Amino acid sequence: MSSDLITTHQMPDLADPVLVMALDGWVDAGYGMRNAAEIMTQPNDGVLVASFDVDLLIDHRARRPTMTVRDGRVDQISWPAISLRVVHDLDQREFLMLHGPEPDFRWQAFITAVDELVQRLGVSRAVTLGAYPAAVPHTRPVRLSATGTSQNLIERFGSPQGTLEVPAGIGAALSKRFEAAGLETVSVWAQVPHYAAGSPFPAATAALFQGLRAVADLRFDPAPLIAEGLEVSRKLDTMIAQNASHQRLVGRLESAYDTSAGEQNTEIPTGDELAEELERFLRDQDESK
Repeated sequence: MSSDLITTHQMPDLADPVLVMALDGWVDAGYGMRNAAEIMTQPNDGVLVASFDVDLLIDHRARRPTMTVRDGRVDQISWPAISLRVVHDLDQREFLMLHGPEPDFRWQAFITAVDELVQRLGVSRAVTLGAYPAAVPHTRPVRLSATGTSQNLIERFGSPQGTLEVPAGIGAALSKRFEAAGLETVSVWAQVPHYAAGSPFPAATAALFQGLRAVADLRFDPAPLIAEGLEVSRKLDTMIAQNASHQRLVGRLESAYDTSAGEQNTEIPTGDELAEELERFLRDQDESK
């Protein structure tokens, strides 16, 4: 590769691989995407195809490396890393995964480097995962929506209607570059209850895996996430049951969910007070374990 940002370690021979992008740093309500990425790279990190120079891409004062101290002694420093790897799903199907923090600097150069690498590897479809806070209740299944450049893939989930102008993540910028090269691209988004968006919401990750299977035929086990999601739901139920206004709010969210099929223009309360109390409740529960 000609870019100073990238080091190519090996070029595997893959048959029409799917690229999954999970770059952390933009919208990730309930840590849906982050948890999905961790599961997809377990039990090992896969085969390293390329790594990126994070000294040129990351603001280390904004996202500092992690220091491990043992008995007062600095044991190690763990630096952030952006990498492209070959990993596989439960059926041993190989795919490419671009994972790590979203770059702070040199977006255009990064996009060009990734695009060149993707072309060399013969990728024909790119999928971005994400999760955003929405006016939906935790008592209903997590809905998926989609954005991207492939109308066929977007229509499998539905998408926001009308014209929106929102800050873009680098996944969207990569998708537009891929589109120019003839790749199908789609971003699959899980809708997370806005009052639970600041805490882990496993049901969002389970839903993203369902979406990934629908657009890329990649399969991961949702059972542990479903079990964890039920526990989170029980905690939310306990908190809500203690306050009549919270119950009314969730009831209105349920009614909007059931009657609007997830339309974003339904009039519902913001629930800022509920969000603060519920997030505090979940933090207290975690600290008491």
